[in-house]
Amino acid sequence: MLNKIEIQGLYGLYNYKLDFTEGEDRRLKIITGPNGYGKTTVLQLIYALFCKDFSVFFRILFSHIVFTMDDDIIQVKQNREKEPVEEESDLPGKETVSISFEHVDVKSGSSMLLQTLTEQEKDAKIDGQLEIVLNSMKCFFLTDERILLRKEEKEQRVQNADTESSMMGVASKVSEIIAKGENQKGIALFRELVAFFKFADKEMVVDGTFGIRFKINNASKSLIPVTALSSGEKHVLLQLFELIFEGKSGDLVMIDEPELSFHPAWLNVYVSVLEIIQNFKKQEGREMQIILATHSPILVGGRWDETLDLYNLRNNG
Repeated sequence: MLNKIEIQGLYGLYNYKLDFTEGEDRRLKIITGPNGYGKTTVLQLIYALFCKDFSVFFRILFSHIVFTMDDDIIQVKQNREKEPVEEESDLPGKETVSISFEHVDVKSGSSMLLQTLTEQEKDAKIDGQLEIVLNSMKCFFLTDERILLRKEEKEQRVQNADTESSMMGVASKVSEIIAKGENQKGIALFRELVAFFKFADKEMVVDGTFGIRFKINNASKSLIPVTALSSGEKHVLLQLFELIFEGKSGDLVMIDEPELSFHPAWLNVYVSVLEIIQNFKKQEGREMQIILATHSPILVGGRWDETLDLYNLRNNG
């Protein structure tokens, strides 16, 4: 599990020490704070390491980051060097960025430099100890991404383009699980939690042919595909499926601002649902760590002991 992350020089402004082991439940932590203090950026930096998307480390300004796990510590250092410019020029000099990775073995305390990458090598394959450590933890980043399009002087907010195909993929996978008679406890929990969210006048129908459809509570009891759901309903369904069926042992799950799609009534139950899924995983002998970023006090509920507020923690490094 990820125990701590220390970030120095984020945006050239902030130093953060986030301890995910504090509080009663180390499996679930909530990052809060005003806009601009880096809630989403913290999640992106964690994702960058464990999902090996090192381009993020070149895009975001920082000095160094220390990721502390149970048995390993990974230090990521960013070096920026500006090329000299002619005195009469008003243009900023070109900046060269490199990233280095250092590994510390928690038990022995020994450390070694693992790899250094230039910006041209940001997509290079990693190997050795760094690959071993990063492959030990699977990472999910669940986010409600939106894109803003401008057409004929009118702004239109549209859904992330891959959501439709993702929904059909979920229906297909559920169909396979049902047809093979696998993970019946997971299917039962999936049904239970979807019902818990109380989709508007709809009831989920699960079978081995279509996977998932929804019955509308109208006179004819019409059936609609998952692609016909509302944006918020789709995101609930996608998240529940990913967390219940795709999670492996030791998963690190990051969730960014779920309130963007959810009604306050859903926010009231959202974290409780996450805890139900975590307990389900634990009963199977599997652990799931969740780090969630939010602006919503409704979502936090009474779990303030599990929150890490970036406004209060800034420059505590």
